[in-house]
Amino acid sequence: MKLIRSLSVAILCSVTAATPVLADSSNKIKFRDRITLEVGQAIVVHGRRGDCGALPTKAVLAQSKQNLDANLKTGHIVFGKPGVRRSGGCGGWTPAYETIFVADRPGRETVKIHGDQVRITVK
Repeated sequence: MKLIRSLSVAILCSVTAATPVLADSSNKIKFRDRITLEVGQAIVVHGRRGDCGALPTKAVLAQSKQNLDANLKTGHIVFGKPGVRRSGGCGGWTPAYETIFVADRPGRETVKIHGDQVRITVK
């Protein structure tokens, strides 16, 4: 009985401790304020966060995509894998989904993605 209780506590502690470690060390999403791509290429340009410490909901992602795509002339946005990004508003690393820019048409533009200015060049 003591062994089972110890094993249960060890498993619970491992799962609880592993979750933040995995989030911190996994996919660190880098913000890029300038990107240059050729038509057909794609790159992670930012990360869409939710409330500090939580991933955004699918509804929030859908609304973000709709808003961003309406403002983009040279491409469109897709959301990728979950990871973490640095956030000044959250005071450090927080969960986020990759925001991926896909280049569709040649041109140049400067747009705001999740509140941050990004210069985009598509050749």
